[in-house]
Amino acid sequence: MLNIRATREARSTASEAERVSLTATIRADMGVLRAAAERGRLRRLLRQSISLTHVHVLTVLRTAGALPVGELAKALDVSVASATGIISRMEQRGLVERSRRTDDRRVVTVSIAAGGAAALEQLEGRSREHFLALLDRLTLPELRTLRTAFASLRAAHEAQMAEYGDRRDRT
Repeated sequence: MLNIRATREARSTASEAERVSLTATIRADMGVLRAAAERGRLRRLLRQSISLTHVHVLTVLRTAGALPVGELAKALDVSVASATGIISRMEQRGLVERSRRTDDRRVVTVSIAAGGAAALEQLEGRSREHFLALLDRLTLPELRTLRTAFASLRAAHEAQMAEYGDRRDRT
C-alpha cells in the first residue's frame, strides 16, 4: 500500500530544496548586477564630486519632500549639528535649498534645489540607459518571462508592504 503522506513529504522536501537552490542562484546573479551598477554609480559620483551622504540626503528629500532639519537629521541618523554641516556644504554647491517657515522663523526646512534634482537625474539616467541596453539583448520570450517575474516580485512586495508596512527594523 502506498504511503501518500510520505510521498507528499518527499515532494515537499524536494520542492523546498529546489526553492533554496533557485533563491541562492537568483541572489548571486542579482549580486553581480547590483555590484556592477554600484561601481558605475560610484564612478559617476566621483566625476560629479558628490558624496554618498549627499546622494542619501537627496533621495530622502525626494521621497519625503521638504523636511525640517531635525527630521532630516533623524532620517539620516545623524545629529542636528552634523545635518546642518552637511546641508551647508550641499547648499553651497546648489544641491539643496534652505528656507524658514513663515509661521515660525526658527524652523529651517530643507528641499532639493535644481542642481540636486539634476544630479539625481544624471545618476539615474545612466542606470536606466544601462538597464535598457541589457533588455535590448534579450529575446522576446526572455522579455516575456522577465515581465512575468517582475510582476510577481511587485505583487509579493505589495503584499509584504501591506502586511508589515515600511518598518526599518526588518532585515
